[in-house]
Amino acid sequence: MRRLVPLLLAGTLAVGVSGCSGGTDTTPPPEPTSTSGPASEGAGADAVSYVALGDSYAAAPGVPNTSGADGCFRSDQNYAHLLAAADETIALTDVTCSGATTDTLLAQQVPALDAGTDLVTLGIGGNDFELFLTLISQCSGFGPDAPGTPCTEAVEARSEQLLPKIEKNIGATLDAVQEAAPDARVIVVGYPALLPRRGTCPELVPLAAGDYPFLNEVTQGLSDALRSQAEERDLDFVDVARASRGHDICSDDPWVNGAETAADGTIPFHPFAAEQAAVADLIAALR
Repeated sequence: MRRLVPLLLAGTLAVGVSGCSGGTDTTPPPEPTSTSGPASEGAGADAVSYVALGDSYAAAPGVPNTSGADGCFRSDQNYAHLLAAADETIALTDVTCSGATTDTLLAQQVPALDAGTDLVTLGIGGNDFELFLTLISQCSGFGPDAPGTPCTEAVEARSEQLLPKIEKNIGATLDAVQEAAPDARVIVVGYPALLPRRGTCPELVPLAAGDYPFLNEVTQGLSDALRSQAEERDLDFVDVARASRGHDICSDDPWVNGAETAADGTIPFHPFAAEQAAVADLIAALR
């Protein structure tokens, strides 16, 4: 089972060190992609200027068809593109970038906004302080046969310290978005559920059985932080965690990939096309 760990880390690290990975911001901003329908070619005064912001859960690396030209590994079938394809009035600018943190989003993605922006979607936070990477690397390192809760014991205290800091970063990011696009409707998108509430699937998620609840707590804590900051500003929040119950990695109909790269190219621990379609539907229902 330990053979899965290098594969998992390789897939995650490949995205984490991309052009939007964080740290000192010396990389150029992502090259935006846009719809090719009537809206992007100039649908007139009725066009809805939509800018998609976020990390890999918004960019959807590995979901067909993914472009790595600017280091962002952005799919043209992510939820932003699906929304635009379903509504010809939408003029999409997609600057989502795999590996993005709140810092790199502020520096590289927010400049895509302006006073004429009508709609913004944003999903961010999991890469701040390398939260997800730490969980994946350390928790997987113990292996599925480890007794007790080794990862919980190793990183729970740090996670409890980081989540409030990440929530503060999310709030500052939302403030910057609203300042840059004062008339836009801003929709905050949460993260999906990764693991089941009960049971394990070590062949897909090589963690100690006792650590599954802890991973759920952290991912739910991140979604709660996004919800809290959205509600504080009277912004819409898309509760993907709730919508994805029954579609965790261990389920018969998963929305998120497990520890190996999928046949369609979806990288480890990242959303499948089905999840992106579901999120697009959830956002469309708000409009």
